[in-house]
Amino acid sequence: MFRSIKELSLHYDPINESNTFTSGDIVEGRVVLEVTKEIKVDSFFVKLTGDAHVSWTEGSGDNETTYSDHERYFKLKQYFIQERSKKDGPVIRPGSHVFSFRFQLPQQNMPPSFKGFHGWVKYVLTVKLSRPWKSTSATHTELTFVLRNYGTEDHLLQPQSGTQDKMMKLFGSGKMSMTVTAEKTGYMQGETIRVFVDIDNSSSRDVKLKYSLKQQQTFIAGKSTNRAFKDIVKETRDRIPSGEKSKFIVDMTLPHDLTVTIENCRILKVQYELKVYLDVSFASDPEVKFPVVILPAEQQCCPWQGPPGGFQPYPPPQPNLVPIPGELPPPPAGLYPNLYDPTVLPYPGAAAGVYPNPNQHAIQPGFHPAPSAPVYDPNQSTKESSPNVPY
Repeated sequence: MFRSIKELSLHYDPINESNTFTSGDIVEGRVVLEVTKEIKVDSFFVKLTGDAHVSWTEGSGDNETTYSDHERYFKLKQYFIQERSKKDGPVIRPGSHVFSFRFQLPQQNMPPSFKGFHGWVKYVLTVKLSRPWKSTSATHTELTFVLRNYGTEDHLLQPQSGTQDKMMKLFGSGKMSMTVTAEKTGYMQGETIRVFVDIDNSSSRDVKLKYSLKQQQTFIAGKSTNRAFKDIVKETRDRIPSGEKSKFIVDMTLPHDLTVTIENCRILKVQYELKVYLDVSFASDPEVKFPVVILPAEQQCCPWQGPPGGFQPYPPPQPNLVPIPGELPPPPAGLYPNLYDPTVLPYPGAAAGVYPNPNQHAIQPGFHPAPSAPVYDPNQSTKESSPNVPY
């Protein structure tokens, strides 16, 4: 059968080389509609939505249970043709037509785009064309949303240090100790994590230095939680013979596309843990663990000015870190420091609305104009959202 709609496509204008958007940015673009014959239209609109979703299944057979949750941050809508109220609605005549749209992303504290083991965060542009007695025509495209740089919190600049001792009892004797110092807590994508390790192996056993950076993804649905882990870095260094002391400098370069730390989403989190340990055969391994916060590439922490005492010929540590300008909130409690200050932006879900056509009086070529769109009811948007339908 010959189709009356030859093309329905959606295009937006990149605003930077990385083709990313953040809170407050303007999203502009065009919808191209080409029809081969005159068509009647019920409604024609484009919308921009921000959502997070988690879902996983546990058990099997009769005991199988699915857990899921959904969080909507906003829905913005712009009508090209409003829903018809009369029997004879608007029509679009044959030819190719271009419809412009413009949205502004809400000034909210929203998580970045993310796709994980059991959930995702998506920001999606969708265009829908509804016709009487016809199936709805639609297409969509995703935007890459990144965190806006509001400045680095002071506690992310502080060095971290820990010491672990181990007495050998079975299969050996003596004592081994390890002191680990990391330059800071917060690192940007693509940056190098530098760690100083001081080992005193006064035991009768040889040991190996190992270290890893692990990503933890946490998915939350009501009172149920599912965690998944992924190794970002996992390496083995030199052997430390019995009776020897050694100093190491460990460098771990982070991937440029590494997912940033996500703490500002109710139903999913992304966190990182750095672990340095000594591999001791047939015995428990002494280990030191630090939380690590991954920041957007443009949000760089000032590097620490030097290694801990005792590392020569490296320069001695500086007594003070360079402060970040402006007043900073006190570091929150907990193993993983909260990267985001909830007072900076409203709580997610505070924004919803419609951006009407800025040129409402202009008649689009090839069709009869519809009445101007009424004020969009934000409460209506939440009723349309479904945990099982992302767009």
